[in-house]
Amino acid sequence: MKIRKLILGFFNVNCYIVSCDNSCFIIDPGADFEYIDSCIKEEKLTLGFILNTHGHYDHIGAVPDIIDNYKIPFYIHSKDEFIITDPDKNLSTIFGKNELLLTTYKFIDAQKNSFFRKITGEELEIINMPGHTPGSVVIKMGNYLFTGDLLFRDGAGRTDLPGGNADELIKSLNIVKKFDPELSVCPGHGATTKLKFEIENNFYLSSKFLEGGKNWF
Repeated sequence: MKIRKLILGFFNVNCYIVSCDNSCFIIDPGADFEYIDSCIKEEKLTLGFILNTHGHYDHIGAVPDIIDNYKIPFYIHSKDEFIITDPDKNLSTIFGKNELLLTTYKFIDAQKNSFFRKITGEELEIINMPGHTPGSVVIKMGNYLFTGDLLFRDGAGRTDLPGGNADELIKSLNIVKKFDPELSVCPGHGATTKLKFEIENNFYLSSKFLEGGKNWF
């Protein structure tokens, strides 16, 4: 398995091209379709599908162009459908050049993890972790954990955007904290890190924060 991180758009979103042999899929293509396209062609990869951690504009901006050019499915959790289909809620009304309303999508939660494993050839576990949005997911694959905007190096996702919920975020962080500490965390923004480092150093994974609840928001 090979992972290539692309830093895209005004918000520096981390997009990941995950490849096994000559096949690949994309996590969170937030902008810059031409750059994504050139990277896929440069490595002579066959793109199978798009898999998103959540539905905010900075993570879905290039989805329509990829669908149009590659004719592949786009997967997102059903609880984020109200975000990707509403330009106000996905924030493209505010931050986008054009309002973005997605009409072509499939739901992650309608597929068994074995379905994605069959496509990728690797063990792939997708877990709903609400808080940043109701349909936020983390993706476990090999020794990697793609956390979207739930967990960053020295940070955690905000809850003041459409779909945010502080109580749910705290519950999700408590779950992530119990994962294998040796996992490499690939977040939606910022540097890659180790879960062990975050457990030991990230305030948002500390008992002080997780037990303090909404008092910190």
